[in-house]
Amino acid sequence: MKKGALLIILVFLFSIPLFCQDPFFDNYVYQSWNSFGTLNGTTITDIVQTSDGYINIGTYEGLARFDGVAFTTHKRSAENDLSFVSVRAILEDSRGRLWLGSNDEGVQCISGDGKKTYNTQNGLPNNSIRCFVEDNNGNVWIGTAAGVVYITPEGHLFTPQFEAGTVSKGTIAISFCCDKYGNIWLITANENGLFLFRDGLFRARREFAAFTGGTFFATSICQDKEGKFWIGLGDHGLVRLSENGVEQVFSGTIADSSPTTASYVAPDGTIWFGTERGLVVYSEGQFHEYTASGLNSAKINKIMGDRENNIWIATDRNGIGKLTRGKFKIIRMEDAVNSIAEDRAGLVWIGTDNGVLCYDHDKPVTNALTEYTAGLRIRDVCATKNGDLLVSCYTKPGQLRYDGETIQSWTTDDGLAGNKVRVAIETKPNELYVGTTTGLSIIHADGSIRNFKIRDGLENEYIMALYEDTNGVIWIGTDGGGIYLMKEEVLISHITSEKGLAGNVIFKITQELDGSFWICSGSGVTRCPNFDSRSGMPYIYQNLNSDNGIETDSMFQLLVDGTNTLWMTSNHGIAAAPLEDIIDTAAGRMRKVSVKFYNRNDGLDSDGPTSTAKSLVDRYGRVWFAMVDGIAIYDPKKSFENTVMPLVQIQSVVVDNVVVLDNSLYTFDPSSIVLNPGTKRVDITYTGLSFDAPERIHFTHKLTNFEDDFSAAADVRTMSYTNLSPGTHIFFVNAINADGFYSDSAEAVLFVQKPYIYQMPAFWVVLVLVVLGGIFLLFHYKQRRILRENARLEKMVVQRTSELHEAKEKSDYLLRAILPAPIAEELKNEIHSIGQNFDDVTILFSDIVGFTTMSSGRPPDEIVNALNDLFSLFDVRAERYGVEKIKTIGDAYMASCGLPTPNEDHAMIMIKFAKGMLEDLKEYNKTAKLPFQIRIGLNSGPATAGVIGRTKFIYDVWGNTVNVASRMESIATPGEIRVSENVYMHLKDRGIKFSEPIECDVKGKGRMITYDVL
Repeated sequence: MKKGALLIILVFLFSIPLFCQDPFFDNYVYQSWNSFGTLNGTTITDIVQTSDGYINIGTYEGLARFDGVAFTTHKRSAENDLSFVSVRAILEDSRGRLWLGSNDEGVQCISGDGKKTYNTQNGLPNNSIRCFVEDNNGNVWIGTAAGVVYITPEGHLFTPQFEAGTVSKGTIAISFCCDKYGNIWLITANENGLFLFRDGLFRARREFAAFTGGTFFATSICQDKEGKFWIGLGDHGLVRLSENGVEQVFSGTIADSSPTTASYVAPDGTIWFGTERGLVVYSEGQFHEYTASGLNSAKINKIMGDRENNIWIATDRNGIGKLTRGKFKIIRMEDAVNSIAEDRAGLVWIGTDNGVLCYDHDKPVTNALTEYTAGLRIRDVCATKNGDLLVSCYTKPGQLRYDGETIQSWTTDDGLAGNKVRVAIETKPNELYVGTTTGLSIIHADGSIRNFKIRDGLENEYIMALYEDTNGVIWIGTDGGGIYLMKEEVLISHITSEKGLAGNVIFKITQELDGSFWICSGSGVTRCPNFDSRSGMPYIYQNLNSDNGIETDSMFQLLVDGTNTLWMTSNHGIAAAPLEDIIDTAAGRMRKVSVKFYNRNDGLDSDGPTSTAKSLVDRYGRVWFAMVDGIAIYDPKKSFENTVMPLVQIQSVVVDNVVVLDNSLYTFDPSSIVLNPGTKRVDITYTGLSFDAPERIHFTHKLTNFEDDFSAAADVRTMSYTNLSPGTHIFFVNAINADGFYSDSAEAVLFVQKPYIYQMPAFWVVLVLVVLGGIFLLFHYKQRRILRENARLEKMVVQRTSELHEAKEKSDYLLRAILPAPIAEELKNEIHSIGQNFDDVTILFSDIVGFTTMSSGRPPDEIVNALNDLFSLFDVRAERYGVEKIKTIGDAYMASCGLPTPNEDHAMIMIKFAKGMLEDLKEYNKTAKLPFQIRIGLNSGPATAGVIGRTKFIYDVWGNTVNVASRMESIATPGEIRVSENVYMHLKDRGIKFSEPIECDVKGKGRMITYDVL
């Protein structure tokens, strides 16, 4: 009895810390950064989010700019033109200018036009800057350690006046507030130091003295959504100022006694108060104090909300902190949670390493079972159809059944296979299947127990999972032996990795509504679709592992919530993906699935699940995850996605190791970046600004004229390009936040790669023109050379042709001079042997009388010249009359007519020719040195003529007619023409005068009648 009471007290004591934190903060996750990390200081003086998305943090070591992943620190150095070494106040005005107030160096204003410094030399009352604010007219108010000024949009500096009776000189400003009407409120470090600027004067507000006993020190001020002012009065707590006056506010928190040093009104109307000892929130009429570690004793200097409604807190000693609305509610426990079940009444039962816990509407309750199991290691909790609860213990009392009133137990003493029970299910009323580390036990309704061990067909007795499918088949998962299927207490099949299962160490087995089975194992996930378990063995195994995107090969459990999201637990933690995508990937329709893992940024502040843990989807669709340090609850209906589009910024551009764009301090709108010819490398660094889960931001990018499409999403924040082609390139980059939302527009930077001259199109155009021109000129030159050469050759050809023609003419002439023209033509046609018979021709012979005697003693050339001169006259006449010269034989001249071309008038022609020869001789003798006298003989008749010879041709005539003509010449009287009777017969009637017949004795012919031509 005493032991039971003690256990109840212990459970109660362990439960108190789980619920002492205000429920308002249940879904908030706190994360902090300080100088032990990468932040440049622990004391934070101011914190502001600028329009480019960066968190700007003021410290005594300068300005830190934070993108959620890395800090960049900025302060005065020899390498820059900054004027500050510390930053105490920060403001971004409506024109996008960044105002930085230092602790002792005045103000530096940074804009796209450059940097401008304000200090005591150009109008500030003091160089120690404490606060900024911008009014509705664009004036920037500057609070210093010795007064207040404001700077107009035109850059003029004015010092406002204080009403009479107040001291303005030496006033130490603490903070400003610009209300919704544009009025400026000022808090100073002086007594009663709350002022309102109206009608050109700062006027003191003294109505708060009644709440402090005469004097007060204002420490904070803000205006809520209703227009009421919340003012911190130091140790005197908070007051609220409205049109109805001032009222004291009692919060019941540390804000009642600890000075409020900062305040912030969120867009939803929630007011966040920072005090010297922690954080207080006012929401929906209730105050909530943050008591968790990190802020419970911190002095808070500034609170602000970012564009995603995260709350940022600047502290005096603890750096900066961020409160983010998480997606999980965490119930922390001292012991590991192994199993979660929901009974028919809606109670949630939790099996831990230290007993069973019960929750009713998320509140812990105690009962007989929680008391009975206190201190026991519980491995599984399962609700039966009738509402009973099955509790599997890892030691005696073994297996329990709780019906709400009584607890029934089974151990090895009762016949159970083992006392280390891993899992149990009810298959029929009062029939239990109990899996132990040493076999399977079936507890029948009559109380009998049947065990299955190695000797009964189980090759592995260590039971890890039990599941009854819609066919009433029991799936038995073992620790290394795969799965056994059992029907009516008969093992019907054994499924292992050899058959296609991903692994043989089975963690969980579930069945989809369509009948498909999911099996979680130590080597991956297996899906068996379209499987009728009564048939024996699956024939389709669809396996998933780390290669498919689930990032693990050891999956503990799969759960599907009401939104068709598949939740996965593994050593990597908790992840989720659309069920349809998982099925498509398993079926091979997708190569990889995109899985989202949850971490601290989502409110999952836990060390994760274990392999034996069994989680739950309750009747409300909430997912209860069993973790090693408690429970994580995810409610899809209450969970929100961060629909605020992430910002994306180009941080820097480095060209060949030279920084050409640096946005680390101030985001400039870059004009085009010109890349000189020969630029080898361009490095572009970019970041995404989303602070819900900045480490899960992914990016897609594209460089025009280099890439056709945007890249696949990746978490890489730097891109490098080498050897860009000449021309214009635009680099686009998008950011994608943890919930898959893209930045509203891609950030872009324009590059203009200047070309070498040889890379310019004009160069190639000119080069082509020059080459073409050169080719044309070369062609023209060669053409002219060819034309000139052709002309020369043509001239030469003409010359040669002329010479050939001339030679031919000469040869023809010579040939014709030697041979008759027709005969010569036949010889040119390569007819070398020519012979013809002529029926009637006239042959002429002439001879110089006394030539032998006459030529004796004469020079050869004289004789030859004389013969040539005479015979040439004969030749000319022969050609004129159509007489064919046959040859000359010494001083004899032979000619004919009627051959080789027949001529009927041959006798007449030859008589005329003979008379002409005499006339030619007469003319010759008139001038001749060697005068001659000739006799001529003619005969007509048949003859044979032809060409003889192969190397030297001669045209000759043969026959009796020739012989007779020769005899006529030999018997002729010198100077006379003697003809034969045949000639006479041809011409007797032609008018030729003949002598009387002369009968002569002709050698070889006897007596012949001859005639002289008169």
